[in-house]
Amino acid sequence: MAFIKHQQPSIAGIPLKYLSLITLTLQNSLLTVLLHYSRSIPSDQLYSAPAAVLLNEILKCLISLIVAVYNSTIVTLNLPSTNHKVGHISPLLSPNTEPLFPPSNSYSDPLKNPEGVHQFDQTQKFLNQEEPSLRLIIIKELMKTLQQVISGDCWKLSIPAILYVLQNNLQFVAASHLDVATFSVTYQLKILTTALCSVLLLGKKLSTSKWISLFFLAVGVALVQLQNVPTPTTTTSKETQSTDRFIGFMAVTAACFTSGLAGVYFELVLKSSTKVDLWIRNVQLSFFSLLPALFTAFYYSKTQTVEGEGEGGLFKNFGIAAWLTVWTQVIGGLVTALVIKFADNILKGFATSCSIVLSSLIGVVLFKDPLPLGSSLGASVVLVSTYCYNSWSPYSATGTGNGGSGGGKDGMNGTLPVRTPLRISTWRGQVGRNKEM
Repeated sequence: MAFIKHQQPSIAGIPLKYLSLITLTLQNSLLTVLLHYSRSIPSDQLYSAPAAVLLNEILKCLISLIVAVYNSTIVTLNLPSTNHKVGHISPLLSPNTEPLFPPSNSYSDPLKNPEGVHQFDQTQKFLNQEEPSLRLIIIKELMKTLQQVISGDCWKLSIPAILYVLQNNLQFVAASHLDVATFSVTYQLKILTTALCSVLLLGKKLSTSKWISLFFLAVGVALVQLQNVPTPTTTTSKETQSTDRFIGFMAVTAACFTSGLAGVYFELVLKSSTKVDLWIRNVQLSFFSLLPALFTAFYYSKTQTVEGEGEGGLFKNFGIAAWLTVWTQVIGGLVTALVIKFADNILKGFATSCSIVLSSLIGVVLFKDPLPLGSSLGASVVLVSTYCYNSWSPYSATGTGNGGSGGGKDGMNGTLPVRTPLRISTWRGQVGRNKEM
């Protein structure tokens, strides 16, 4: 029996899963460095962090909406037997481009099925129409997508939306008070918080090896925090730096908790509704994030004006560094989606570990950040714990290991599964099996 070898998607001969992992590593490192650099300049030149969060949500909402409309348009076209015509219909589609949703075989052979003759004629009429018809289709799909966004149980996304806005603002606060290495290492506590929320809210049962990894992850972060004690010559500057580091540590810890809770809640919403497209959920999430982000941005702008720092609007001092930070955050969400689709959590954990090392080295070179022996030891413990957590089996020895939402190449070697809708009956069955173990 001959087996057909599955050809992995690639760009310039490089498999997309490795390309996405390399991009994710660089994106994580670049974001950490940009956050620190853009917040370490003099206070009179600082841009508004809430305004950056607002822009981030607006851009993510627009991109997710475009992708959702694009997917819906492909389904509407639904012309698998006439792929050579697709390039004429839209420059976004080409004969060598596979749609994100595979088209159904809805057009029957007109020679075998009399009803297929009418279908075939309608298809040819559609193909012979001019470009304005495509614009009309896109407008109709846009209206249909917007109706899906504001209908049904969209309100459920308001809770994780608020949490994500809070998390993004806390990231800016933490980056303003911590060096690059400390921030990148401490932020890995989100693995611990996500695992705890998954156990409490989703009823997951982690293996003993994963709990050991989480324990050493916390130990590694503690080593980094205890080692990085400021040693200035004056008592005043020592107290100031200690206060700054405490504020930064509390901010990054709170960001980890909000990240874990929001991620698990978002996962729960996805699993409880299988009829809603993932990109529609992303639009809803960004849409509900706009109101708290807008409120925070205007409140911050009003506070700065009252404190006498001058008026300049929401985007005062919004320079190249600020825009790079915003776009790096936006791109990170898209790259993460590619990693989830084409790679697995083992490789994702490896990419995360590499990004910690890379960002720490960049911080030492560019910002002259100290890297004591204790911090290096703590960072190493965090790296190993992160990799082991993503590498070991997600279930205990008595678990199924490949059942429910834990199987597959994308499987839940991390805490969060692939963010694709699952049947609620399957999810409840898996939760029940986990609770019985």
